[in-house]
Amino acid sequence: MQLCIRRLACLAFLTLVLAMTATAAEIKIIKCCTKVGTVKITAPIIGYRIQRKTTSCVAAVVFETTEGMVCSHWKQGWVRDSIRKLEQIRRESITAAPTTSST
Repeated sequence: MQLCIRRLACLAFLTLVLAMTATAAEIKIIKCCTKVGTVKITAPIIGYRIQRKTTSCVAAVVFETTEGMVCSHWKQGWVRDSIRKLEQIRRESITAAPTTSST
């Protein structure tokens, strides 16, 4: 009888561990900038996002470049200029009317 209870307890423990492992696998780890650079990016910039300050992350502009993500200080003049250029390109691509040809 005791052997049966021990097996049942072991089975319950194993089930709990497997459930916790499955739950942990579904949690996405989101990385954030903990430091920022001030040097102008030379790689082509594809896009950007604004990162707000939290307890573990610093306020930053995260540029997506052809070489990867770069955390930049939002107060730098070149950062603001780069954002303006990216937004202008985005606006132009949205307002550009698609051309259709009639045959």
